Amino acid sequence: MRKRLRKKLNIGEFKETGFEITWKPQEVSDANFDKFIQDFLDALESKDLVFGGGCSTEDSWEGIIARKKRFSSPDAADMEFVSDWFKARTDVKEFALGHEVDLWYASDCCCGTEA
Repeated sequence: MRKRLRKKLNIGEFKETGFEITWKPQEVSDANFDKFIQDFLDALESKDLVFGGGCSTEDSWEGIIARKKRFSSPDAADMEFVSDWFKARTDVKEFALGHEVDLWYASDCCCGTEA
């Protein structure tokens, strides 16, 4: 497959991945929870990462963390940074980092594109 087509399809060297994350916040006021979310997003932004997902203050949150830059993916150092950030927080009951996921194609994708 030609490079231009691989780039257009986000496969091969142009594949973009992220990693799953879930966490349960402590029960806090809405203002404190808003501050937590802002701190989280600021921490990610400092490493050129973004978060997609969500939930509510009472439930667990889940989503995916990815790189802000196109055609790049978070690495083990990024996962370690996020893990350390959550470990340092007292306003988190629990958290878990999941496996790497393809941002463009589901694992059960029927489109036949393989990287």
